[in-house]
Amino acid sequence: MLEIKKTAIAFDEKELMKLEEIITDQDEAEALRFLKRAVYNKIAKGQQNRLKSHLDTRGDPVEGFKNR
Repeated sequence: MLEIKKTAIAFDEKELMKLEEIITDQDEAEALRFLKRAVYNKIAKGQQNRLKSHLDTRGDPVEGFKNR
């Protein structure tokens, strides 16, 4: 799952040309593939090793119970 926050991604010339082609052709299937490859995967890769599960805790969870 992606971390929900503002994120910027950059497109190279090839990706920009592909985006223009998709828009011009109104190719919905290719648009979805482009979103997955050029947008989602870039964001996910940029967040790699920074993602935390809501189940992750800091420290030893047993210590939290002992201190209560």
